[in-house]
Amino acid sequence: MLAIALMATATASAQRDMQLTISNIPNDKGQILVATKSGQWAKVKAEKGKIETTIKDVPDGKGTIYVFHDENGNGQLDEKDNIPMEYCAFGDYELSESNSKVDIELIYVPDKMKGHDRQAD
Repeated sequence: MLAIALMATATASAQRDMQLTISNIPNDKGQILVATKSGQWAKVKAEKGKIETTIKDVPDGKGTIYVFHDENGNGQLDEKDNIPMEYCAFGDYELSESNSKVDIELIYVPDKMKGHDRQAD
């Protein structure tokens, strides 16, 4: 049993709190939903412009984060013809003892597809 416990400890990666800055939030409606590919998540009240939040116990190393502005508060990323209709973003990050900060900018996908940026309200 002791050998199994030692092996599990040796293979467990360090975890830390991710300091996340989310920018380009178009308005104060609804909430910002955040999830990492490794299973951590957060829900934060939306504030126009930029917010900062902390995601707890994120494993060190490389990962992916998904963020969207749930403007209508229904808990899901609204889509039309498989195109996100709410501001969203995803990106890769790498956490370490010397780097726990991640910045992500939301985009409005329909405008990116048209080749121009929609101005936030």
